Amino acid sequence: MAYQTILVHIDDTPRCAARIDLAANLASAGNAHLVGLYLPVLPADFAYPAINRQSLQAALDRRTAPDRPHEQEARQKFETAAARAGVPAEWRAPQGVPDDLAVLHARHADLIVLGQHDQQAPAAPVLERFNENLILASGRPVLVVPYTGPLPLRFGRVLIAWNGSRESARAVGDAMPLLERADHVSVAIIAPTTGEPRLDAPNAQALVDQLSRHGISSTCEVIPVSHEVGVDKADAGELLLTRAADVAADLIVMGCYGHARLRELVMGGVTRTLLRTMTVPTLLSH
Repeated sequence: MAYQTILVHIDDTPRCAARIDLAANLASAGNAHLVGLYLPVLPADFAYPAINRQSLQAALDRRTAPDRPHEQEARQKFETAAARAGVPAEWRAPQGVPDDLAVLHARHADLIVLGQHDQQAPAAPVLERFNENLILASGRPVLVVPYTGPLPLRFGRVLIAWNGSRESARAVGDAMPLLERADHVSVAIIAPTTGEPRLDAPNAQALVDQLSRHGISSTCEVIPVSHEVGVDKADAGELLLTRAADVAADLIVMGCYGHARLRELVMGGVTRTLLRTMTVPTLLSH
């Protein structure tokens, strides 16, 4: 089992080159087709939904080639990385509303590679909404790469955040090509001590058994939290990051709760915490 098409979002941010290298390495490991989708970050005054979509499209229509002065440089980085990894590559640089274009192209890929937004960057509101929209609307697994820190050459130690939900089950299935190549997989179940049904040992063992049938070695730990904290609060996201550090994970896999209706994004608290404070690459499935 392997991803056959990997799409990496390319922009003009400093971290993009490392993101391209990671995507190329993933494509090489599975002999996948690598797509580079160049959609540079828009200025902060394009933040959604500050302006309506008709105004946004009209403004984009007025933008010309000089508004993309770094496109050739980005393309060269992408094609060089693909050649170095020995994978077939395809460059795409469409014009239009970035949110819509990203979702359209993402739906024909098996895995999407995105960069985490830097909250200190001027265009942070635009990129944060771009990422959330793609995660919730594309229907594809999205691997988000931190905007700082070293990136692994491979994902040898993986942490699965499991709560028994549809989103968690989908995330495990979507991540299977990466899980099967990992050296070890840890499963973390964050469960309230009171007030809600707990996901206890039988549930955890069922997941461990499922992974073992794929030849994946895994262990599981139930992490209790007080009912006041709950599994939907940001504190649960911090617990996951702490657990990832404890097991030296270089990848987190988790389901993403939320919905995108009438272009109003609603992202779960745990997911948003991970997106804003992640320390390792995180694969999200909705």
